[in-house]
Amino acid sequence: MPETRTYGRRRRQLPTTSSTEQAGFEVGKREAVSGRVVSTGSGGQTQMAGWDAMEKTASASGSDMYLKVDDKPLVIKIVGDGPFDVYNSHWIDEIEDGSKSVRCWGTPDCPLCQIGDKAKRFSACFDVISMEDPATPVLKVWEAGIKIARQLKDIATDGKRGPLNRADLYFTIKKEQKKKSVEYTLERVKERDLYEEYDVEPLTEEALDAFVAEAHQWGDVVKEKLDEEAMAEVVDLVMED
Repeated sequence: MPETRTYGRRRRQLPTTSSTEQAGFEVGKREAVSGRVVSTGSGGQTQMAGWDAMEKTASASGSDMYLKVDDKPLVIKIVGDGPFDVYNSHWIDEIEDGSKSVRCWGTPDCPLCQIGDKAKRFSACFDVISMEDPATPVLKVWEAGIKIARQLKDIATDGKRGPLNRADLYFTIKKEQKKKSVEYTLERVKERDLYEEYDVEPLTEEALDAFVAEAHQWGDVVKEKLDEEAMAEVVDLVMED
């Protein structure tokens, strides 16, 4: 069920024209990283999800369910061969109590898009096995931005490098803080090189099967959209003089 929130009261000046793009995607083209639409929900929401079945986080909840990336290479294994959820989100500074991130319903029906608030963030959600502690691998949700998501798509659709969930394929991901931005670096790691390069033992077939059994399916959502009443409250908050 959509979350119930009480919003604070802050104000801003909206642009005079409506937004025409969302996180690098042209409005009106229901385009995901995978290039196809899985389903369109009520209220204009497009649940864009990706290439094949994906995995579900079993034991984690709240912020602990998300993969945290820092400046040291983190070894991960992607369980499925595509994102299970892909969406754009609005960032609403006027919200003072609760999450400022609001899932976009998708154009042309999103009330925030209609008043000219641009969806600024793109997220492609993958379930991955984090090997941060090699002795205790953990299933996490990884929210990748558009640049990394496109790199993953290139690998997934390459007959020689893909699929993402090849038994002998792992990845490392790290981030670097630039002057005004954060840059992520993704590298492929073959299973045969895992221990020598990162002191990490490959997962056993039994362990991997256990994680796969808890997988998300495409079309599952990480961030629920607000219902009409809650979205109207956010719109009123943004439009308030």
